[in-house]
Amino acid sequence: MGIRTGVDIVSNKRIEKLMESKRDSFYRRIFCDAEIEYLETRNHSIGTVAGIYSAKEAVSKVLGTGIGQISWKDIAINHEDGGRPYLVYNYKLQRIMDFAGVRHIDISISNEEEYSMAIAVGETTKNYEIPENMTFRLPKRPLDTHKGNFGRIGVIGGSQGMLGAVYLATYGALRSGAGLVHAIIETELARDFGLKVVEVMVREASDIYAYRKAQEGLDSLVLGPGYGLGEKQKSNIEDCLLNFENPVVLDADGLNSLSDNPTIIRHRKGKTIITPHPGEMGRLLKMSTADVQNDREGAAREFAKTYGVVTVLKGHNTIVTDGERMYVNKSGNPGMATAGSGDILSGVAGTFLAQVEDSFEAAVMAVYVHGLAGDMAKDEKGEYGMIASDIVENLPRAVNLIVE
Repeated sequence: MGIRTGVDIVSNKRIEKLMESKRDSFYRRIFCDAEIEYLETRNHSIGTVAGIYSAKEAVSKVLGTGIGQISWKDIAINHEDGGRPYLVYNYKLQRIMDFAGVRHIDISISNEEEYSMAIAVGETTKNYEIPENMTFRLPKRPLDTHKGNFGRIGVIGGSQGMLGAVYLATYGALRSGAGLVHAIIETELARDFGLKVVEVMVREASDIYAYRKAQEGLDSLVLGPGYGLGEKQKSNIEDCLLNFENPVVLDADGLNSLSDNPTIIRHRKGKTIITPHPGEMGRLLKMSTADVQNDREGAAREFAKTYGVVTVLKGHNTIVTDGERMYVNKSGNPGMATAGSGDILSGVAGTFLAQVEDSFEAAVMAVYVHGLAGDMAKDEKGEYGMIASDIVENLPRAVNLIVE
């Protein structure tokens, strides 16, 4: 962590002349509505106007952009009851701060007879740059929108002692931008899970028909986190793959349950992303983990091409392929080798798969964002102390960097 400062000084007479000749146009260009309301309470004091103007310039210097890449109104200054100024963090400002590697900015404004001055001090973090091979972007959200526009995601999984996997997958989906997320859980476990979550909707299921009913209206389905390997789970997974026609992310026990008969995936009507670690990939291909690791690209491509899926082979330099296109991920770090990290990835993939037409693009963005959130968590906590929920908490910042 470090600090970055920005200082600006402005002549009060210059501001006074602007106020006398063209106050209305000056206000419309520089200040947002809340700032103008505040200036009215201060009887349009020259010192107050000059101070806020100067503070905006100082903030732009901390960001390193100057006024131009960011507009005057994107830098909004508010005041506490005692008069202390503070910065309002809107979407565009926060995005530029993330690119600039600035986490928080404090401001101070001083006035004297001839001049007003502002100092901005920013707390810096690592500056994150998107690599050239990650070319895909999420569209900016329109103003006229609602939660249904951003995907209804379902997560089927969980077993006694493994409900945390569903929790992390559902919050991975929410934190990466899903509009609605449903956890579909066995009846005897649903109440316990419901006590843990607030934003996730919990659907109980006890048999295949209840599972089918719970899937109605979903845009994508994450299948397998913490689900277990019993005959009931295997039957439910096969039924979901054959009857749910929208996209599926197949992970963890969803993959393990098919290791004896992966051909069922060929019969799916919808798109499929699988997210195996090397051991799971080996079981699916009937080869050793060592052989998978010796030719990661070849193993991932072979399965993707054979079964018509997008394969995400997790690990250092995670591979994404649809059998033709190939992406090797560069984000992420060893601290992400922690329980639940893969469950988060499946949730992120479920969200992007519901919003992006091309399943390969969705998988690439999910892998990159997941790794970037892990890098952000590492910068805060260090590799040794990271846990999966640290990754979840950094997903919004990471997603923000790939919005058009």
